[in-house]
Amino acid sequence: MNSPWTSRAVAACLGLAGVLGLVMTGCGGDKGAADNAVVYTEPGVNVPTAGGGTSAPAPSATTTAAAPAATTSATPAPAAAPTKSEGWGILKGKVVFGGSPPAAEDLVEKGKAPKDETVCAKDAPIKSERLVVDGASKGVRNVLVYIPKPTAVNEAAKAAAATAKVEFDQEKCVFEPHVLGVMNGATIALKSSDSVNHNVNAKLKANSPFNSVLSPGQGLPFVPSAGERTPAEVTCDIHPWMKAYWLVLDSPYFAVTNEKGEFEIKNAPAGTQKVVVWQEAVGKGGFVTAASGDEITIKAGDEPTTKDFTIDAGKILPGK
Repeated sequence: MNSPWTSRAVAACLGLAGVLGLVMTGCGGDKGAADNAVVYTEPGVNVPTAGGGTSAPAPSATTTAAAPAATTSATPAPAAAPTKSEGWGILKGKVVFGGSPPAAEDLVEKGKAPKDETVCAKDAPIKSERLVVDGASKGVRNVLVYIPKPTAVNEAAKAAAATAKVEFDQEKCVFEPHVLGVMNGATIALKSSDSVNHNVNAKLKANSPFNSVLSPGQGLPFVPSAGERTPAEVTCDIHPWMKAYWLVLDSPYFAVTNEKGEFEIKNAPAGTQKVVVWQEAVGKGGFVTAASGDEITIKAGDEPTTKDFTIDAGKILPGK
């Protein structure tokens, strides 16, 4: 039989019951119930007692209450805006083939032209120019690199492009050049160095398409009046293997890669520009980049901004 509680034990028990806000009949109750009755509060908050009053929590002898932890996370930083800067810069680089370079195919075998054999393929076969890859550097020739919507246009560069000497020739039954970039308003001098008739069938869209016959030694001027959204195919109906492409732009920011796949665009607006790379043998309309262009930040000054591009071998469409 338990001995009677002392008055000090009873007082301690009642004090604990006041803090917990619980009605208890004695301190000798069930241990599990006592464990479940623990109440945690924020520092400095009064706890109601069983009698309706409040009792401040007892301060710790060794520690002080910490400030409540922050419950809100930091606001994420906004995405970086396209870089804008004043001035002009240079964009240069290379377009290379990502794989084993394919062998150039013959469009017309030597001495076997179906028409005008005394001129066409008389001394050598006519090779396809659809995909020309340099064996050593893997650079791709005849690739268009351009800025379709520049943020600004350098007036000196525009004037130079508008007055540039642009020729489109037909020699040994081959168009020269195979890929042509030209600014809206510049004059394209159509000519034929062959001793047979040719025709230039330019399948333009923004400009009125035309089909002009050129007699031996004859020349005709053509001045485009609008920029084209994509390169236009040019053919010769007399010699159906002849094919070329023209790109007419409203600005001077374009280049065609050389035999090593190299290109350079001068006096380009500094800052973030969208640059398009196009090659005729690539699927999805010929676009190596996105059709609207890939963002490239061009730095101002004479030190070029260098950017190389790779043509995926798996994206080349079959054909000659």
